[in-house]
Amino acid sequence: MSVLGNILGWFMGIIYNVIHNYGLSIIIFTLFTKFLLFPLSLLTQKNSINMVRLMPEENALKIKYIDDKDKLADERLALYKRYKYHPILGTVPLLIQIPLVLGLVYVIYRPLSYVLQVDASVIDGLRDWLTNVVGSSKTDDSVYQTEIIRQIKDSILPGSGVAGDNIIKDIKDFDTHFLGLDLSLTPSIKHFDRLLLIPFFSGLSAWLLCWVQNKINILQMAQGNTNKILTTLFMVAFSTYFAFLVPTGVGLYWIFGNLFAIPMMYLTNLCMPPKKYIDYDYLRKMQAQRIEKEKEHKQYRAREKEDYKKFFSVEKMQLMFYSEQSGFFKYYSGMIDYICEHSDIDIHYVTSDPDDVVFKDPREQIKPYYVASDKYLIPLFMKLDCDMCVTTVPDLEKYHLKRSRVRKDVEYVYTFHGMGSTALTLRKGALDWYDTIFAVGVDSVSELRDSEELYKTPKKRLVETGYPIIDSMLEKYESEEHPENKIPKILIAPSWQPDNIIDSCIDQLLEELSKTDYEIIVRPHPQQVRHEPEKFDMMKEKFAGSSNIEIQTDFSSNNPVMESDILITDWSDISWEFAFVTKRPVLFINTPMKVMNNEWQKIKTKPINITLRSVIGREVEPDNISSVNDMIAEMLANKAQYRETIDKTFHEHVFNVGKSCQLCGKYIVKSLGGKKK
Repeated sequence: MSVLGNILGWFMGIIYNVIHNYGLSIIIFTLFTKFLLFPLSLLTQKNSINMVRLMPEENALKIKYIDDKDKLADERLALYKRYKYHPILGTVPLLIQIPLVLGLVYVIYRPLSYVLQVDASVIDGLRDWLTNVVGSSKTDDSVYQTEIIRQIKDSILPGSGVAGDNIIKDIKDFDTHFLGLDLSLTPSIKHFDRLLLIPFFSGLSAWLLCWVQNKINILQMAQGNTNKILTTLFMVAFSTYFAFLVPTGVGLYWIFGNLFAIPMMYLTNLCMPPKKYIDYDYLRKMQAQRIEKEKEHKQYRAREKEDYKKFFSVEKMQLMFYSEQSGFFKYYSGMIDYICEHSDIDIHYVTSDPDDVVFKDPREQIKPYYVASDKYLIPLFMKLDCDMCVTTVPDLEKYHLKRSRVRKDVEYVYTFHGMGSTALTLRKGALDWYDTIFAVGVDSVSELRDSEELYKTPKKRLVETGYPIIDSMLEKYESEEHPENKIPKILIAPSWQPDNIIDSCIDQLLEELSKTDYEIIVRPHPQQVRHEPEKFDMMKEKFAGSSNIEIQTDFSSNNPVMESDILITDWSDISWEFAFVTKRPVLFINTPMKVMNNEWQKIKTKPINITLRSVIGREVEPDNISSVNDMIAEMLANKAQYRETIDKTFHEHVFNVGKSCQLCGKYIVKSLGGKKK
């Protein structure tokens, strides 16, 4: 502290020697520190903007992973990294303020050393004089210098040789008073005097600062009213109490520090306007959704507890399905239909979505349970006592979901919810703890066998079933009429990952496509619309004058995917569904590839995400967008050829087209020995 005291004292001494007013010196010192810390304020403002910008996505994560705190923590760290937000940076101003205040306390207790710059040997002599000659008991290091000044001002002068005449004169001239207040004294509730004005104004200045912060500060604007009120009450109480602990000079610094912070906030906002970067209405909407979700979650706890008990009350359970959310039922529905139609096996369906569509299924064979929180879901898996567990969740045993600890012969079956490469889209070893895999096609089989050989892991049972969701989509598509579009319809449907089409090249792409008479529909990923609505509002405004471009963010409208002539995407799995169902080509933009496994290149089988791009369509680099119109024209002109090629590729790479649901169901029934109906 003495090092900081020397620096602050030196600067205070310079100010005092210029204006010869102790109180004004403290006020000018306070103003100087605000300007000195202004660059840090700008850095903090930028960090705060990043923090508030990510809040909607963070609220969405809190909703999504309300029962998975570990996953929430991982996703939150990834979110902070993507937005370049540093949590510790917000505490830096406070961390700097604390030593400044302590240093100032150190200086104010020692005005001889720092403000008047009296030599240390002279101060030692004056201290001896104070103790021995005057007989003062106030020899504590924190108060003796102010006591020396007070005694000398009362004309009780030290003897010859202790201090020179110039030093004595400087001490006599030094005035610790400001506006009638002795800045060297500490206010006390025991003495009802004017010093109590300092704690009063300290609390008042804190209230004024909080009031302004609630209006213009980027973080306070994002807080709810309750948090604002609590913060204000705390700051007023703390500032008032703090002023009773330190000399009045420090209280003066605190008061003006609060007051000077107000114009500094306005200046910071002028340099970096929060509303330029943040949609507060959307932020409040997401906060409200999170709060509502948390309320619902509390309501569902009793239901979850009851369903957990009911699940374990079942004797001799054969089959369990687990679903993370309602949207996953479609991956199981075909095989569940087969099981219900061809056996008497009860299907115990555990879901982490309280509104899962499975609860509306009237079939008595289906026994649904709601279990979501780690408190119940983790032990449910660890105490699982059934013959077979079917799920779409990878990374079994690696995170919170484990294999049964009470029964070693449970058969764990993994069914895919995407056609992409397992080497690219799943983490290393994501399927190692499964016994059986319902394989989509030749590529998934090859990749899994390559991985087993590479990492010397046990061989899994690979059942060549095919891909049920494609079969369901194909059946629906072929049951409807699809008249040819008079004007070609181009659908842009990107993935939701860093540097996707929307983030990297959408403006250039639409600028090129606007030169044609095609009907252009931009259908961004729902999650990106949810988290960045302002981006798509700006996009709608920008292309409002283009009659052939529609930015579609209302997903309740008719889905245009299967009625488009060309799909433009990046690395989204929608490409397989579109191409293999409609037999129409895809234009792939080679944005940065999303890789979940950094060792994917060690797998011998090349990922279909890469190898089939140029088979079912064309590829274009983001810096060559100017060529897209020529590519689209070429693909439209060769629709018949693409149809033949895509259909051939579909049957070459995907097992048992049209039969996958039955094969999945048949395997389950046969393995469990269910009685046929």
